[in-house]
Amino acid sequence: MKRTLFGYFFFLFCFSQSTNWWIFLNDKSCSESIELSQKSIDRRLSQNILFDYHDMPICAEYIDVLKKNNIRIRNQSRWLNAISVTVDSIDVLNDLLTYDFVKSIRPVAAMKREKQDLSIGTHVDRYKASRNSSILPYGPSFNQIDMLGGCDLHNLGFFGDNMLIAIFDAGFIGVETLPIFQNLWDNSQIIDMYDFVDNDNDVFGGSTHGTMVLSTMGGYMSDSLIGTAPEAKYMLFRTEDSNSETLIEEDNWTAAAEYADSIGVNIINSSLGYTILYDDTLNSHSYIDMDGNSTIITIAADLAASRGILVVNSAGNSGNNNWYYIGAPADGDSVLSVGAVNNVGQIASFSSRGPSYDGRIKPNVCAQGVNAIVSDMDSTIRLASGTSFSSPIIAGLSACLWGALEGSDVNINNMDIFDLIQESAHIFNNPNDSLGYGIPNFYQAYLNGLNMFERENDVIIEVFPNPFQEVFSCFNSSNMKIEIDIFNIMGLCIFSKEIDIGKNSINLSHIDSGLYFIKERNRFGFYPIVKM
Repeated sequence: MKRTLFGYFFFLFCFSQSTNWWIFLNDKSCSESIELSQKSIDRRLSQNILFDYHDMPICAEYIDVLKKNNIRIRNQSRWLNAISVTVDSIDVLNDLLTYDFVKSIRPVAAMKREKQDLSIGTHVDRYKASRNSSILPYGPSFNQIDMLGGCDLHNLGFFGDNMLIAIFDAGFIGVETLPIFQNLWDNSQIIDMYDFVDNDNDVFGGSTHGTMVLSTMGGYMSDSLIGTAPEAKYMLFRTEDSNSETLIEEDNWTAAAEYADSIGVNIINSSLGYTILYDDTLNSHSYIDMDGNSTIITIAADLAASRGILVVNSAGNSGNNNWYYIGAPADGDSVLSVGAVNNVGQIASFSSRGPSYDGRIKPNVCAQGVNAIVSDMDSTIRLASGTSFSSPIIAGLSACLWGALEGSDVNINNMDIFDLIQESAHIFNNPNDSLGYGIPNFYQAYLNGLNMFERENDVIIEVFPNPFQEVFSCFNSSNMKIEIDIFNIMGLCIFSKEIDIGKNSINLSHIDSGLYFIKERNRFGFYPIVKM
């Protein structure tokens, strides 16, 4: 497994002070079977997304070999085919590079988290705040939902049920005790949690930031604060160490995203934004890296989207400082980045601006992030400002929209939801670098979705028996010949055939046992079949 090393690579000198490293591997030739939950598999199939190389785990044999060196493994990434490690001495990296299955080594990025413009100590008198009549007692939180057409969507009975939202944040102090979250606990809506910083299940420390973020989506306190998705289910993931002088290791975010994918999450809200300014001047990054393809976090966010997850991320709060632009992973082309406006729709001065370095419109949309209504730690509500709050307001209503359209038997995926939200925004036809496409209207997005997507309740092909051994019958219930394709779990087409109306015999004796997917070529939807 060894190879000759022809030189001591330049980066070992450049990053001589770093102790955390990515080790990228060449292949997955000894990888074992894909390990995804049934919910994750169902999410993929419902969106017409097949499995591929990125879903296969890292080769355990390679990891066992690397462990024999003086390293400590922090996280593993099947998407990147890489592991992040901590080393006591940089000299060990030279030894690791001699393995023929090691492709490259690079430092784990330490990124500066953007500070929030919080209105600390500003309480809200819920009884003096005006609100319009609606199905829910929104209190002061009415405006931040209504300006997005959210109240109209709620009035139709869509509150995010059957949607699973993962929140990546710096901590959730008080969520286990505050009355505003009692509704979530009573209805078993917080179904999982993990601290990727300390590697344990206690997320109720670190920071109150995630507490306020969760309240804008899942909070419920009559005449005070109603979240945008009060009936959704939530997973709480701590990925940011707020005690480390605002530095994060990028692998925490990536590990959380891969875990979210494996357990079937529909939406990720990440109210975290990072600029990539290293102390090492030889390797400093800048706006040029906000191109959607340079940072590990952005690559991971786009990969999450390719798995069928809607990734919603705060655009950042750098509009008033020298950085000015969006941060990572908001620069991702498949990431719905959210800027901040005030209560009448004017852009917040602190909201990070676009475009991305490669010229794409960013932020994508905006929501209220100036004096947003959030939970406080004394069982009341308060005002807080930042794109950290405009992002989850959008994420929660995205869950309501997605659930509403799925319940209407519409074939729809995460990027359809992305497009519907963006296209409903008030300046969609004339976007700019401050508001992006503008302030979306989720009620209009719902109506557009009903009109845009074809309903397909009829089944064109049926397979029996399933599972099968060598031969199965494929019944074509249409009134014409159709073509079918069969794919393996890597998304490769391994069989195609034109079949007649009625019953057809398909012989697959030449393929290995396992899970496959059959599809009528011109229609939506894959159907799983199993060869014994």
